[in-house]
Amino acid sequence: MRNIALLILTISAVLFCPNEGNASEKEPCASCHKQKTPGIVSAWKSSAHAGAQVECLECHGDGYNAEHSSEHERKVVTAQVCARCHIKEARSHFAGKHGIGFRAGRACTRNDMNTEKGCTDCHEKGSLAPRQEAECASFLAQSPAMQRQGCLSCHIVENRCDACHSSHSTDLSIAKNPAICSTCHMGPDHPQYEMWESSKHGILFRQKDKSYSPDCAACHMPDGTHNVSEGITMGLAGQEYPPDVRERERDKMLTICARCHLKSFAAQNLRDGDAIQRQSKALVEEADSIIREMEKEGLLIPSPAARPAHPLYGNTLEIGAQMLYENLSRAEALLFRMKKFYYIISYKGVFHQNPDYAHWYGNAPLKLTLSEIRSEAELLKEFKLLRDRVNNLSALGLSGADSESGTDKESLKTALRKLKERHLKGELSKDAYEKHRSEILKRYGF
Repeated sequence: MRNIALLILTISAVLFCPNEGNASEKEPCASCHKQKTPGIVSAWKSSAHAGAQVECLECHGDGYNAEHSSEHERKVVTAQVCARCHIKEARSHFAGKHGIGFRAGRACTRNDMNTEKGCTDCHEKGSLAPRQEAECASFLAQSPAMQRQGCLSCHIVENRCDACHSSHSTDLSIAKNPAICSTCHMGPDHPQYEMWESSKHGILFRQKDKSYSPDCAACHMPDGTHNVSEGITMGLAGQEYPPDVRERERDKMLTICARCHLKSFAAQNLRDGDAIQRQSKALVEEADSIIREMEKEGLLIPSPAARPAHPLYGNTLEIGAQMLYENLSRAEALLFRMKKFYYIISYKGVFHQNPDYAHWYGNAPLKLTLSEIRSEAELLKEFKLLRDRVNNLSALGLSGADSESGTDKESLKTALRKLKERHLKGELSKDAYEKHRSEILKRYGF
């Protein structure tokens, strides 16, 4: 019996990972995790946190048990937890674009009651305009798996320092490596990393070092700030900041550029970027207006009424900030590429000193796609006109006979259809058509 009891105690000890002799009473986690997740323990042991005796429970909290049952799961380490020690870094992080409410979906920071908020967290100083829109319909339309592995994998940067830093290591070379930015700042929607990497700046950086050419942090996190909005003069998709904010931030960026370039040279390049942003936005707005007109004329297939409801606005046309990329007409799909890809690339290619991205990946496909939308609209208009004529002639009778014999009601229908055919053929303007139609109706007593 005694041997059985000892066996049970031994098995329990293995299962529940009690502290070993070299584990402190303060730190009961490492003895178990060095068996189950040795990489994590190794990273922590070599970190500055371990050297400063900052142990697991101080970040993850002490509401746990050895089995990690559902009532005692480990606490996710948020930026607020890090802020207890890293006050300056947290403050500058929350002041920048990474920390002002980019969380996908409805989880806007203005709903986070654990953090003191002021007006400027959501609005520009002296303005009622929101700093950015927090709702994300694309996120809301995704499956839970795609939400986790897509949008949220990047948008956790709002409240998770380990989006850029390692979770358990404090090796700053990880966060300082520009490749860490590429996890999110790449791809068709905002390929800043690819732009920089293949620009003169990126090439010289690889050949020389940071002292010779700038990387992402040198321009966007100068002097160690965690506010990644320093020196940026516009919001999402070229959203205009107030003039005083633009001027202030542009001066900051010119100060950074002046470390290597003449201010006048840098200023001209940045002004070119501003001009190309405005020119590109005008092309997108033209496409917007074409599609809104198509919707009025019933040319979008499927129509907003015939497709699954938009998660925020229902069965209405939405081609603004909350535009989806599914269940669209061809024209809307083309607009999505213009708005979300080519427009952004055209001006950010300039700001990241990459002419090929600015021109061939941005400006050229932006204009080519606008041409496709124009053609699509004209073709659908022609198709609708022909369809209306066929339907009208079918109702009139394919022979198009001049006879108006029969009842007055039949005669009226024939007269109206003949008139409509003249309008559809282009012989009568809309005003002339409406005038003649009124005269016919009046003649028949209507």
